[in-house]
Amino acid sequence: MFRIFLKILFFLFLPEVLLAQLNPYDLKWGTSYRYRDVFTTKVIDLDSNFFYTHGVRSGLLTSNKWYLAKYDRRESKQIWQVEMDRILFKGLPTNLVSVNIVDGQFYLFLESFNRRDDKKYLLLQILDQDGDPKDLTVIESLDSKRRNHGNFEIKFSQNRNNFMIFSSPRFSLKEPEKFAISMYDRDLNLNWSKDIQLDVLDRYFRIQDVDLTNKGEVYLIGQKTMTSRAQNNFWSSPYSNFLIYKIIGENDNLLEIDLNLNTIFISNLGLELDFSDNIAAIGGFYSEREYRNSSIKGMFYLTIDQSKNNKISSEVVPFKKDFIDGFRFLGRSRGGNEIREDFVFRHFLHREDGGAYIIAEDYEMEIRAVQSRNTTTTDYYYYYNDIIAVGISPLGKIEWSGHIPKRQFSKNDGGFASSYLPLVDGQQLHILFNDHSSNSKRFGDRRPLSTRNFRSSNLVCVSINENSEMHYNILFNNRKERVLTLPKKSASNVQLQRDAVLFSSLNSRIKFGSFLHQK
Repeated sequence: MFRIFLKILFFLFLPEVLLAQLNPYDLKWGTSYRYRDVFTTKVIDLDSNFFYTHGVRSGLLTSNKWYLAKYDRRESKQIWQVEMDRILFKGLPTNLVSVNIVDGQFYLFLESFNRRDDKKYLLLQILDQDGDPKDLTVIESLDSKRRNHGNFEIKFSQNRNNFMIFSSPRFSLKEPEKFAISMYDRDLNLNWSKDIQLDVLDRYFRIQDVDLTNKGEVYLIGQKTMTSRAQNNFWSSPYSNFLIYKIIGENDNLLEIDLNLNTIFISNLGLELDFSDNIAAIGGFYSEREYRNSSIKGMFYLTIDQSKNNKISSEVVPFKKDFIDGFRFLGRSRGGNEIREDFVFRHFLHREDGGAYIIAEDYEMEIRAVQSRNTTTTDYYYYYNDIIAVGISPLGKIEWSGHIPKRQFSKNDGGFASSYLPLVDGQQLHILFNDHSSNSKRFGDRRPLSTRNFRSSNLVCVSINENSEMHYNILFNNRKERVLTLPKKSASNVQLQRDAVLFSSLNSRIKFGSFLHQK
C-alpha cells in the first residue's frame, strides 16, 4: 500500500499537526464468482466471523428468484447459498421490503397486495443460521385500494432485540398526517401498537426519519412547511422547520422535543440514539437564510437524556473562514461566507469513547430527457462530490470539521462506484472511495480531477485521527487488482468497528474483500 500524508487544511480548530500512520490492516480478496452463479447485488451486513449477501434474479422469461448467502470473513469464501422462488401469499406474489441480519439469521420482510381484500400485508420469512426457512408469518396489514397506496418501513434497535414497523396510508392533500407504529421483540411478540394523527395536513408534513431505542421508544423527525404569505416570496421556497417527536408505548402521549434553535434555519439534521449513559444526539447544519438556493453557514450538535427528555448539552458553531475558503476554489462557497447547500446528511456514527462522527456528502442527480420524432431517451447523471466530516467529543463538543475534496461522475449506472464507505477505528475516521489516480498529487493543494473511469481509479482511504490530522492513503489500484470496488454495495458495521467488506463487480465476476484490522 502506498501512503501519502498531507496536512489537513480546513478545520474549525487547527491543532498542532503531528504525522501519524494509518493503523495496519489486512485486505484479503476471496474467490471470484460468476455473477450467474451467485446473483449478488449487495453486502447486507457483517459480524466478527461472517458476512451476508443478497441478490435478485428477474427477467421477462424467468420468474423472480432471491439469492441469500453467508460467507466466511477471513477467506471471503461462501459457506452456503439459498436460492428461493418468489414467495406467494394467498396465491399472490410478494415483494421484498427489507432484508436484515439478526444473530446470523436472515429476516426477510415481504409485502403483498390483495385487491380482493383491499389490503396490503407485511410478512416475515426467517432463515436460520444454516439457511433453513421457518414458517411464513403475517405481521401487519393496512387498508389499501391500490398497490402503490401505503407503505411499510422496518427499523431494528441497535442491540437487535426489538424492531419497529412504521406504516402510513395513502398520501392525501386534505387529510391530516397519519401513521401507525408497532413494536415487536425478536421473537415476534407485540409489545405495543399505536395509531397516530398529527395536527397538520399531510401535504405540509414530511417524515424524514424514524428510529427506536434499545428500550423500544420511538423518535421521529418531521419537516413541517410553513405556508403563511409573510414567510414566502417569489424568490424563496416555503419556509419549513424540523420537529422531533418521542413516542412511548406505555402511554398515549406524543412528546415534542424542543430544540430551542429559533435563531437559525436548520438545513438538514440527523438523529442517533443509545449513546453511552442513555443519551440521544442530534446534529446537523444550519443557515441564516431560507432562500431556495440556500447555503450552510455552520453546524449544531445537542444531546438529550432519553429517560428525562431534558437537554444535556447544546452547541452552535459557525464554520471558520479557513474552512469556507477550502470550498471557494472549488466553486462551492457563496459570497465567501457560506457553503452551497447541496450536501446530503449521510452518516451519524458512534465512537467507542462516547463521541460521534457526522458525515455529509455533496450529491446531485440530473435527469435529461431528449425527445425525437418517435422516441424519448432519458439519461441519469450522478454527481458525488465533496465530503464534510465532523468529530464530536464525548461531552458533546465539536472537536473539528474536515473537508475532503472529491469529484465523481457517472451516467446511467446508479452511481454504485461513486460515494464512499465509512469506517470507524476508535478515535479515527476512515473514508474509503474511488479516486482519480492523479489526485494523489493534488489532494489538499489543487482542485481534484473528476473520477469518470472507475475501472482505472484508485481505492483510497482518507483518515482523520484524534489530533485532527488528515491523511490520504492509496490502498490499491482497481485495474491492477483486477476489481471494480463498489462502495455503495460494500458494508461496514459501526457496532463492530474497524472492519469492512468490499464488494467488486467486474466483467460479470463478483469478488469480496475482507478489510480486517490487525490487533
